[in-house]
Amino acid sequence: MHELDGLSKAERSERAAIERQVRARAARKVGSRLGFYWHASVFLMANMAMLAINLGYSPDTLWFQWPLGGWGAALILHAFATFKAPAMSERMIEAEVNRKLAERGII
Repeated sequence: MHELDGLSKAERSERAAIERQVRARAARKVGSRLGFYWHASVFLMANMAMLAINLGYSPDTLWFQWPLGGWGAALILHAFATFKAPAMSERMIEAEVNRKLAERGII
């Protein structure tokens, strides 16, 4: 027996709407992670190239560390936004919902 067989048309419709929301949220999360992985890959390749150019053409002056540091800081912020900020946002949203419900005496 299929799990949807016992559901009414309204219940099946509601379930389908929830599944679409969950799928959309998952797709955004996966897209965000893939974007970070691409950023990290380009960061590594570009900085290895800059290191090679620096050591090949001006080994007495190590300038590659400056773009490495700036871009590295941006990569760290991107990692935070990708992996930590969504959980923080979700907790903040949940807290605000609970506060509003409490104001109305619902919880």
